[in-house]
Amino acid sequence: MQDIIELVLEDHHAIARLFDKLQAATVAAEQASLFALVKDELERHASAEETVLYPRVRKEAVDGKEEVKDAVEEHDQIRESLKEVEEHTAGTELFTLAVAQLVATTKHHVGVEETDLLPDFGANSELSEREALGEKFQNAKINAPVS
Repeated sequence: MQDIIELVLEDHHAIARLFDKLQAATVAAEQASLFALVKDELERHASAEETVLYPRVRKEAVDGKEEVKDAVEEHDQIRESLKEVEEHTAGTELFTLAVAQLVATTKHHVGVEETDLLPDFGANSELSEREALGEKFQNAKINAPVS
């Protein structure tokens, strides 16, 4: 079993790599394909965090309620950014600008999570619990509803 914190960090790094590929892509079909991957990964990750990690953080961590409230609001901003990208045709300047906004919104969220939420949760939990949550997190990602 893997610690849920490690799994969340792995997702963050994988999404960052996808963003790099998406922003480097110059062919519209490749941009569309990469965006579909990014969207799927972000939706599954956010859903799993909201169903597995955040309820536990909200309940136990020192500033958990506030951190989770902020994190969910940031997920909603990311979802809005995803919709914005979808409104534009891959290969256009508007698509590129919308992707840049999505990347910035996501990077901000990841930064806050990695600086505050995850370290606070790590300090207020046991490894055995984080490993059990890790298994639930992986299952939640697999079974997450995606649009």
